[in-house]
Amino acid sequence: MTPHIQIGNISPRVQYEGDGMQTEFVYLFQIFADADMEVYLDDTLQSSGYSISGAGQTQGGAVTMDSAPLNGVVVTLARRLPIQRTTDFLESGEFRAKIINDELDYLTASLQQVTEDQSRSAQMAITLFGNVDTTLPTPQANSALVWNDTANGFVNGPTVSEISNAEGYAADALVSKNSALASASSASNSATAAASSATAAQTAAASNMYSSNESKTIDFDVLTTDDGKQFLIDTSSGNVTVTLPEGSLLTDGFRIALGKTSADNNAVIVNRSGTDTINGGTTWQFSSPHGQSVITVDTTPSPDTWFAAGVGVMSPVGVSDLHDNARPYDIAFVAGYDGTMAAEDIAVQTYGELVVPRAFTLTGEQLYMDIPPAGSEAIFDIEKNGTSVYSTKPQVAVAANAGTAGVLSETSIAAGDRLTFKCTQVGSTVAGGGVRFTLAGKLS
Repeated sequence: MTPHIQIGNISPRVQYEGDGMQTEFVYLFQIFADADMEVYLDDTLQSSGYSISGAGQTQGGAVTMDSAPLNGVVVTLARRLPIQRTTDFLESGEFRAKIINDELDYLTASLQQVTEDQSRSAQMAITLFGNVDTTLPTPQANSALVWNDTANGFVNGPTVSEISNAEGYAADALVSKNSALASASSASNSATAAASSATAAQTAAASNMYSSNESKTIDFDVLTTDDGKQFLIDTSSGNVTVTLPEGSLLTDGFRIALGKTSADNNAVIVNRSGTDTINGGTTWQFSSPHGQSVITVDTTPSPDTWFAAGVGVMSPVGVSDLHDNARPYDIAFVAGYDGTMAAEDIAVQTYGELVVPRAFTLTGEQLYMDIPPAGSEAIFDIEKNGTSVYSTKPQVAVAANAGTAGVLSETSIAAGDRLTFKCTQVGSTVAGGGVRFTLAGKLS
C-alpha cells in the first residue's frame, strides 16, 4: 500500500539565488500534483523550461531547470492551490479513510497557503489597544494614503502635486533664508574690508592685497585689465591725471588703488569717462603727501558710479560710508499657509515676531498674495515695540495679487527693537491666502 501523504508544518514557499550553475532546487513542502507548483525567476512566472518531481510525496521533491538560472536571479517555488472542495459525501454512502484524509490534507494545505499570503501582508499588531478600521477609502488618483485625525482609519491625503509644491516652497524658503544671511554677511564683510588707513593699505600692497604695483610719474589711463592693481604715483614734478575706463566695460566691483609716494602738495586728479560719476561728480582729486585712495565701480545704477575712499591717514570706513546697494538688510514674513505650505485663508492675527540684532533703516516693503482677497482689501502692519511703523498700512486690493506700498512714519530701527508682523483686515467674501511680505532696509 502506498503511504498516505502527510501535510507537515512547513511554509509552502521557498526561494534560492541562482549562481549560473545550479539547476536542481529542492522543496520540502507537499504538493498533490505538478500543477500545484508555481515557479518564478525573479518576478516572472514560468510555464516551461523545468520538470517537477515529488508530487504526492510527504518529503517533498525538487524542481529541475533545463538551464541554470543566471547569477543573482531569485528562484521562487510556491504551492498554489485553487481553493475548492473536490469531494462530496453521500448520505449513508461509503466513508473511506483515504477520501477523508485527502480532503483534510487539501484543506490544511489551503490554510497554509492563506497563512503564507497573510504573512507578507500589512496587518495590525496583536497588541494594539482599541479598534482600527482598516477599510481603504475610495481610490483618488495621485493621492497619498494617510491616517485620519483620530488615528483609527485611513483617508485620502495630499496629492503628489501638493507634496511636490510643499517641497518647492520649503526649498524656496531655505534659499530666501540663505540669501538674507548672505546679504547681511556681505555687508558686514564689505564694511570690514573697507576699514583701512593709507599706511596700512600701502603696507598690505606688498603682501599681495593688490595683484601688482605699477609706478607712474605722468598722466595715464587705467585699462580694463587693471582690476586689483595699485598705482604708485610720484607727483614731485607736478600734477598727475588718471583717467578711468567706462563702467559699462567693467564688471561690478572693479577696483584700483592710487598711492602717492611723494611728500609734495601736487595733486592726483581722477577723471571719469563717458557719463560715469565719481563720488557724485565728474572728477575727484587728492594732494595729501603720501595719501592713498581705493577706487571701485558700482555698475548697478545708471549712470555707472565710481567711489573713491581715503586720503592721507584715513579714519576707518564704516557701514554708513558704503553705497546703499552694498548694505541691504531685508526681513521676510509669511502668512496663510498650511503644514504642507499650500495656501490657506488668512485671519486677523499676529503671524510673526522677532528681535532685531543690528540697527538698520526701513526703506519700504514688498507684498504678494497667492490667493487675492474679495469683497474688501487685505491690510497688513509692522509694529515696532507695539506701535505701527506706518501712517498708511500696506494692503492688497480686491482681486489683486501684488500689494500696494504703505507710507512709513517710522524708519529707524535699533538693535534690540521688537518687530511684529500682523494681518489687520481680510477680504469680506474671500479672505485671501498665501501671503509673502518682505521688509526692505539698509544697515545703518
